[in-house]
Amino acid sequence: MGDVKHGLNIIQELHKVCNHNDFTDFKFAFKFQYRNLKTFIHPDYINRTDLKYVKRFLETNLSGSERLLLKEEAKKLGFITICTPFDEDSVDLIIKHEYDIIKIASCSFTDWPLLEKIV
Repeated sequence: MGDVKHGLNIIQELHKVCNHNDFTDFKFAFKFQYRNLKTFIHPDYINRTDLKYVKRFLETNLSGSERLLLKEEAKKLGFITICTPFDEDSVDLIIKHEYDIIKIASCSFTDWPLLEKIV
């Protein structure tokens, strides 16, 4: 929701649930998504709040340091960390942030420049 405090709360509350005795045999993960909005959204549409997805991406965007804070909290609490990049710039940030797993979005299965960057 674009609110780091809210994100940290979600991670911490889920940690409480996952540590219940019924779940000791499971490993849980948190999956994040990275988008560099400057390259992900076409320049002609970057400020178009009348477009549902552009508006949502703009409202929920976090800085690199805020994203890292959420990832580090998940890791500290024992979660596997997964991240989906939607552009080539985000791949570099995911690697820099040392995620456990890079996930390919189904919509990106034919995005050869992105797939080559991930490889």
